[in-house]
Amino acid sequence: MDGILDILLRWAHIFPIVVMVGGAVGGRWLGVAPVAAYSRNAVFAGAFLIITTGLINMVRMISTVPKGWHMWFGIKFLGALHVLTMIFLMTNPDASNEKRQKWQMSALVGTAVVIAIAAYMRHLRG
Repeated sequence: MDGILDILLRWAHIFPIVVMVGGAVGGRWLGVAPVAAYSRNAVFAGAFLIITTGLINMVRMISTVPKGWHMWFGIKFLGALHVLTMIFLMTNPDASNEKRQKWQMSALVGTAVVIAIAAYMRHLRG
């Protein structure tokens, strides 16, 4: 049962990230509106799910992580909050296209940094 819970938590953590970041950043190359204003509630729900499952995963493994892992978790958490903020800002119906493009690029770069930190944290755990 513990294995199934791990899989479900991991899926519930990664799936909304893929959907939100893919939709927000993918629009840049497809030439479509990045994030529609009507998706604001979906962004809130996705952000809540991402943060909640991330904190649950952290609490479940906190006793077995090596030195330095906690610092990287904090940096990753702040980076993820930045990405979520950029995606939320894109739901503003009054934002200009220039601002949306800046927010898209910021979300893309932030996501790349967060994923790199996550890979390093996995390496630290061995």
